[in-house]
Amino acid sequence: MIVVYGKPNSVQNADVSTDIGWTACLKLCYESTPCILAWQHGTSCFRFNYTASGPVTQETNGSVVAFKVNNPSKTCPTGKNPPTFNNKNATGSLYITDLNADNKATWVKYEIYLVGNTWNFAYSYNKSCSDGFGSVIRSDGSIACFRQWKTNDAEGFTYDLALSLCQNESASLAGINYKEDLNHITSKEFLELKKKRKFVLAKIQELRYQVPSSDTYARVDGIRTFACELDPNNSACRGVGGFTWTDTTVKNMTNYNWITNSSAQELPDDDCIVLVANGSQAIKADVRSCVNDSPLQAYIVFCVKPAWTGE
Repeated sequence: MIVVYGKPNSVQNADVSTDIGWTACLKLCYESTPCILAWQHGTSCFRFNYTASGPVTQETNGSVVAFKVNNPSKTCPTGKNPPTFNNKNATGSLYITDLNADNKATWVKYEIYLVGNTWNFAYSYNKSCSDGFGSVIRSDGSIACFRQWKTNDAEGFTYDLALSLCQNESASLAGINYKEDLNHITSKEFLELKKKRKFVLAKIQELRYQVPSSDTYARVDGIRTFACELDPNNSACRGVGGFTWTDTTVKNMTNYNWITNSSAQELPDDDCIVLVANGSQAIKADVRSCVNDSPLQAYIVFCVKPAWTGE
């Protein structure tokens, strides 16, 4: 944090805390990932996130502000007009993983530049997922980009149609690699919004009431190999090796919650993995027809692709 004489031109959209000192105010901004500017006015601490920061007027005494900037050196820089030392633009970067607004983990890079006696901000954004896809952040910090499709066509999606939808978006049908992937698709979630918990429906629960029947299948990745179509109960066919995957990151089936197990084949052509939403029952995985010859129709599709691909 670089502390200088200055005053924000506007406090609109700032986060405000009262009855705290300047040191505590600085600490709050420094420890808050999206905060890039702090200003103390009386006993009120104004903190400006990257979405709310506007011009700051340079002053020679009195009011002070603090800019959050990158400093690759271990020592505090020196020069005129800090944080734009010797009129060189200051830079900063934020890794935003709060998915409430844009539903994408994002790198925000910004520059602070001085024009006359006014500091201004310029921003660039590197989103983890392209338009139409949302981020799912896993327990190990990795990110996958998910997208879902729904149809009002009474015949629903075949496996081939579902696959082509995903491939047209440079994606694959979604495999379930992590518990977070499963929760995103099937489980009820909560988001923390300024210390208030907001209930969020899982994607299947949200979409199933927007299609011809709320009892439906969702197409995900996994189609049986030819050999395992003939003998699905063979031990070699019960694991990932028993299926062909377009999502090549699938390494095991630990996070699949099966109605029975991965060898299920009620009808001879039941060879494609689906997720089943049926009544009030928990959403579970099953192996059903790759076309539309099943008790339910597949009205939902889930696609996935790696983050940071820029496509």
